[in-house]
Amino acid sequence: YNQMKSLIGITTILTISLSAQAQNFDQLLNSVLSNNQAVASSRYANESELLNLKSENNLPDPEVEVEYQWGRHEVGDKFDINVSQGFDWPGVYRARGKAIATASRAMEFLDRSNYIDKKLEIKLLFIDIINARKNISLLKSRIGIMDELIDKYTHGQERGELTILDINKIKIERAKLNNSLSSIESDYEMLCSTLVGENGGKECNSLIEQLNEYPDDMILPVDNYEMMLTENNPMNNYSSLMSQSQAQMVQAEKLSRLPGFTLGYHHSWEDGDVFNGLVVGMTLPFFSTRHKVKAAKAMQQSLAYQEESVASQLHATMMGNRNKALSLHRQLDSYGKALGNDDNARLLKMALDGGQISILDYLGEMAYFLEARQDYLDLQYRYNQALAELNKYTLVTE
Repeated sequence: YNQMKSLIGITTILTISLSAQAQNFDQLLNSVLSNNQAVASSRYANESELLNLKSENNLPDPEVEVEYQWGRHEVGDKFDINVSQGFDWPGVYRARGKAIATASRAMEFLDRSNYIDKKLEIKLLFIDIINARKNISLLKSRIGIMDELIDKYTHGQERGELTILDINKIKIERAKLNNSLSSIESDYEMLCSTLVGENGGKECNSLIEQLNEYPDDMILPVDNYEMMLTENNPMNNYSSLMSQSQAQMVQAEKLSRLPGFTLGYHHSWEDGDVFNGLVVGMTLPFFSTRHKVKAAKAMQQSLAYQEESVASQLHATMMGNRNKALSLHRQLDSYGKALGNDDNARLLKMALDGGQISILDYLGEMAYFLEARQDYLDLQYRYNQALAELNKYTLVTE
């Protein structure tokens, strides 16, 4: 109970700390999820599997037999009707019912897990789009500077200020930037098309226009994540409940080795006389249940190992993502301080206009600072990817 209160407190603090941008980001995620067909498909697939389990706990269909035999004229004909219903040992149905009820609860957690997985997938797609837009904006600004230089120094070359070779160097640098821009824009268009697919085929241009900044997420203490994995991780709950369900199914298979029964009504008409009676039968499952208990126990053991494996893998993934996010955050902080306010392009332009550096020096320095800025954007991108995966189980599930 105390752990649950602590988890609620953690979630409340996290929610309060989110900015309006982060809240808007989550709204955009929910908008796409509401149109996503994969989420609905997964839910119905799980429902179908559960209904199949329930169908296995039904009574067999009643059997109706009609028999008519022709005899010699002096003997007469014979007419029989048999109606019968078979069923297993009564305790089998109750045991299977418990197993199915537990499996039903497990399926609910599986639905939630699939929902969270899809939400993370779409969130990572949003982050891809934001990264592409930031890189496109950066390259366009640099290309704009190159266009200004080409326009300015083309006229300057006419007055003998620059050589044709100098002008060509600027044009070559501009062409390189344009090639990089074309490549990123191509990737960006592919990402936008993927988002349309995730959005149920509906256009989402207005949504994409709002994807300007990354979500305002944070790195929480290790204890908080470990508690989330225990209390707020539907995959753990699913594995645990499926293991319990299989243990109950083992009991059902043991009971199924007990005799089954058949009850029926028999009506017979022969030589003008009518006979009515009951039919009682017993099924001795010597052969049909062979190895079923062993198979159920083997499955139970498999699910128990799977439960332990899922828990350990999720913990290892969480620690890996947290360490990765912390490392990237330190690199971002260091890089951000070194880049300052990214005023280098303006300062270089002033130095060039003042004659303090040559056009060749200017182009070299611009390329250097562009690469540094792109490296910084790449760090931002990878940091937000790691942070999204780390905070997977803080995503709202409903």
